[in-house]
Amino acid sequence: MAVEENLVAKKMAKALAFMCLNEHFKLPLHSGRDPVSRTGDYTDVVVTDAKGRKMAWNQACRVSYREREKMMEDVAEGIYDFLVNIETETYAKRLEDAYRASVHWKSADAFGRRKKHG
Repeated sequence: MAVEENLVAKKMAKALAFMCLNEHFKLPLHSGRDPVSRTGDYTDVVVTDAKGRKMAWNQACRVSYREREKMMEDVAEGIYDFLVNIETETYAKRLEDAYRASVHWKSADAFGRRKKHG
């Protein structure tokens, strides 16, 4: 894949991820306060569950099974939407809008760790 094609693919992946998960990030799961960690790895933040068990924040499961299922459904629906509608003018406009909204996400270079399949 040429360098320019690779850059376009990274930008499209970012926009597609934004489109797939945009509604997901409006869920209550993402509301509330972020804990403060002096160590930076959250091992110094403690969570106490309803049974009184204490665990480090980074060891606690923060997404329920139902929330994971919803996220996977959102992603699958977004990918299906992309595959079915990519060549339509309306979808191209939505993709462009999503790209503009996603520009402030972590750099597209974050996708660099992905390997080409095939």
